[in-house]
Amino acid sequence: MINDLLSLNLVDIETELFKRGNFDHITCQKGRKHKKQEEALKILTDKTTVEFLYGGAAGGAKSWTGCAWLMSMCLSYPGTKWFIGREELKRLRESTLITFFKVAKKHGVKKDVDFKYRSQGSYLEFANGSRIDLLDLRFLPADPLYERYGSVEYTGGWIEEGGETHFGAYDTLKSRIGRHLNDKYGLLRKLFITCNPKKNWLYTTFYKPFKANALKPFQKFIQALSGDNPFAESEYQEALLSITDNSKKQRLLYGNWEYDDDPLRLIDYESITDMWTNSFVPAGERYITADIALHGADKFVIGVWYGLRLVDIIVFDKCEGPEVEETIKMYANLHQVPRSNIAYDADGLGAFLKGYLKGAIAFHNNAKPIDDENYANLKTQCYFKLAEMVNTSMMYIGVKTSKDIIIQELDQVKRLETDDDKKLRIIDKATMKEVLGRSPDYADMIMMRMVFLLKPRFGLSWATSK
Repeated sequence: MINDLLSLNLVDIETELFKRGNFDHITCQKGRKHKKQEEALKILTDKTTVEFLYGGAAGGAKSWTGCAWLMSMCLSYPGTKWFIGREELKRLRESTLITFFKVAKKHGVKKDVDFKYRSQGSYLEFANGSRIDLLDLRFLPADPLYERYGSVEYTGGWIEEGGETHFGAYDTLKSRIGRHLNDKYGLLRKLFITCNPKKNWLYTTFYKPFKANALKPFQKFIQALSGDNPFAESEYQEALLSITDNSKKQRLLYGNWEYDDDPLRLIDYESITDMWTNSFVPAGERYITADIALHGADKFVIGVWYGLRLVDIIVFDKCEGPEVEETIKMYANLHQVPRSNIAYDADGLGAFLKGYLKGAIAFHNNAKPIDDENYANLKTQCYFKLAEMVNTSMMYIGVKTSKDIIIQELDQVKRLETDDDKKLRIIDKATMKEVLGRSPDYADMIMMRMVFLLKPRFGLSWATSK
C-alpha cells in the first residue's frame, strides 16, 4: 500500500485529489487561497448545476479556472470529450490556449507527453483518450442556428468571453453537452461560461435573475472581481485603475453590469429608468399601439396611452387571429380610444388585421419616413423620435410589471454607422434578438406611439405605403 502511494507521481496525486473534491493544489499558493475560485470549482463538479456563469471584472482568474477545470476533468475521466468556444478561434489560440499551456506546466502536465495540441484540427488530445475541441463561435449568416455544431456530442464545455458570443451559440451548445460518457462516470452535463459584464443575453439570462434571486435551479452565477484574486500580478490593479474610458473602467475594474456607455446607443440609460418616475408628464388624448404575434417566440403586446403616459400593457404569449382583433377592440372600447388613434405592426402576422381594423394605422417598419429623407425607414425615424422624447423626460410609464424587460430592450436600441446613402439607421430586429435572446416586442410597441407625434392623425396614408 505504501509502495503504491510512493509510486504515484504529482499529476496522479492531484488528479485523485480533484476527483475527491479537494482543490487546494489549484486554489492555494504560498499560504493564500482564492476563495472565489474554490467556490467555482465546487460548482463545476457538483450534482445540481448545469449552467454556470463566472463573470465580473478583469483579473478574477476566470480563464485560469476554466483551464484547470477542463484539464483536471480530462485527466480524471479517460475518453471524455469537451470544448472551449470563443467568438474567434484565432483569439482563442492566442490567449486561452496559452493560458492552458501555463496551467498544464504549473501542475506538471507535460505537453507532447500527457497531451498533444493538434493545430490542424484545433483540439487537445490527452494520452488517456480525452479530448478538448477548440470552437470558433462566430455568427455566420449562412449558419444562423449554429447547425455546424448540431450533431457533435460533448461531455461538457466552456464558453470563454461570453460577452462576445451570440445567443445562438449558447443555445445550441447547451443542447450538445451531457451526451458523451456522462452516464458511465456519473457526470452531470456542465456548461461553464466566463465573461466580463455585458448587456446581452448574459445580462438577461443570468445577471438580472441573479439580482432578483430568481435563477433557475440548474443555474448559478458568481461575480468575480480582480480584488478576489490573491495571485494577480502586482501591477494589474494599477493598470485597471489607469483606464481612462469610464465605461471600460466600470466594467473591467468594478464589474458594473449596469454601466455600458456605448456611443451608438440612442437612449440614455438613466433616462430610461426615469420613465417610471416621470409622473409629471401630463395625460392627453388616448392611443393604442400593438406589436402583433400569433405563433412562435414573439409576444403579442398592447400598450394603452393617455398622451405620452403608458398606463397599461397587455401581453399574450400567443393569440389566434380573431383573438387579436377582439382584444384590441375590447381595450379600445374600455379606454375610449378612437380607431384612428390605434397603430399596429402590419408586417408579417399583423397584416391580416388590415381588413378588420379599418381606420387604424397599419404600421410598416420599412415604410418611407415622414417628411424627412434623412432616415432609412419609418421604424428608424420613430426610434430616433422616441430617443428624443425619453432623453428629455417627456414620457411616463405607469406599469411596473414589465419594467426590467422594457429597460433591457430600450437599452439595446442603437444606431448603425451610415451606409453609402448617408441615411440614419438602427440595428435590425434580428440583431436585437441575438443580443437579448428574445424579440424586442415591448420596445417596438412603445416605438409605434411616435407615429402620432410625427404626423397628425388625419391623412395617414403614409402608414401603408412601402
